[in-house]
Amino acid sequence: MTMRADSSNIAQYRELTQMVDFVETEWGFDEEFDGPTFLWDPTISSCSQHEDARRNPTPVAQPDEARLVMAQPMQWYFDGIAAITPSATPTPEGGMDVPCKDMPSFRMESQALAGVEAVVANALASTQWLDATRNLCMAVELTARFIGSCEDRHQECLEYLKELIQLVRIYMDSVARNADPETSAQALRMVTDVACNEDFRINPMPMVELLSCCLSFAQWDDTRVFAYEALNNAVTSMDDMARQYGDDAIADARFREMVTGEYAHEFADLDGFEGFDDEPDPDTCTDRRELELHAHFHFKQAMLLMRHDLMRMSGDANGADTLLREHCTLAPLADAYAARLIHARRWRDLLEFIDDVEARRPEQFTIMFPEDLVPYDWESLREIALQGLDERGQLQEIYRARVLGAFDMDELAALTNLRRLCDDRTWDEQSARIVDDYHREGPHLARNPVYEHMLVMRAMRNEAMRYLEDFPDAWPDLAAIL
Repeated sequence: MTMRADSSNIAQYRELTQMVDFVETEWGFDEEFDGPTFLWDPTISSCSQHEDARRNPTPVAQPDEARLVMAQPMQWYFDGIAAITPSATPTPEGGMDVPCKDMPSFRMESQALAGVEAVVANALASTQWLDATRNLCMAVELTARFIGSCEDRHQECLEYLKELIQLVRIYMDSVARNADPETSAQALRMVTDVACNEDFRINPMPMVELLSCCLSFAQWDDTRVFAYEALNNAVTSMDDMARQYGDDAIADARFREMVTGEYAHEFADLDGFEGFDDEPDPDTCTDRRELELHAHFHFKQAMLLMRHDLMRMSGDANGADTLLREHCTLAPLADAYAARLIHARRWRDLLEFIDDVEARRPEQFTIMFPEDLVPYDWESLREIALQGLDERGQLQEIYRARVLGAFDMDELAALTNLRRLCDDRTWDEQSARIVDDYHREGPHLARNPVYEHMLVMRAMRNEAMRYLEDFPDAWPDLAAIL
């Protein structure tokens, strides 16, 4: 059973009003896909359509030429560093090896990526879809490899790589919209191959961002299968990487401790999924095995987001909702389903979902709502659902409990909300219940400023005197009624 709150109920509750406004304006519910998405950005389509009008069927640089144009400035960059670094030593291949500690920090002003920029600009302007995609993939691959060789202490090169991947996503959206199915399939396989190579497999976020090119293909009936093929190929590649340590690697006690202890919070505490960008802790990941298993763990988490978006954009809204519900112990997925229910004003369904989340993982936090909207995490969402249903009795219980448990004036809103729910007679009853419950719960070890505020507001002199027996230092705050 579902219920939609009428507009008068929503306007009556400040928390409910603010949450509904946030979900409507900030969550980016795309009516076309009947729900929220994690990795898909609707601006990609608008940008690609804008760029379509500027593309021409001009040829792009040949592979060997493109690689030379991109690699030459990079080589000049390293040659220049070697020439001014006394600790540089020759390598058997004829190059120079510069110790990391002596290598200067990379700066974009060095123009080491000038060749990449030229090849990318040439490819983005062309409707020669396969040739252009090939060069874009080469640009991503060489840039990622360059990051591994330079000292990107200020992450300027990493930021450039992120921007480059975004340009590839926009271009691939044009490929999905304009190219024939065979060309689309070949182009997407090129991107998938680059995403699964050695330069990306231990850093899941850039890998997943690049793989998310497949989402554009999920929108069309004749290319949708290619999107799922790309996802499955990536999963196979990452599973093969982990399987080299044995089929039981995931069950390994040391690894389980690692992902459930040191790293579990990195997915649970994501803020806009920035946590995926974090480098593994070198104090914990001491060998290649741990680096790759750490990456595999985060990749598997990210693939849940990818599968959700693929189903959502493929028109399988029920399947996407089922995935969210089944993985409600993962904060981003649980938060997304809660937001979906708020968007649809399905308050009773939201209450049932909250019960499920709290039963399966009582200490779960929310991460995709602002803290000021959900100061009590899932209890705040329960409060909002009860406000949507105008369940005053249950709301009064919540607010009484918050008043009784207050240690600072941050809980004053609970007392204010409780008063708004009561007429004069009910307010007298609620105040008396708070007093009775307060003394029943005693003895108290710390002052309760919200309780003190209520005593003053209600002019409860006798109760104030009783309170002073435990906390005589509260006299100045209660003096107005003494």
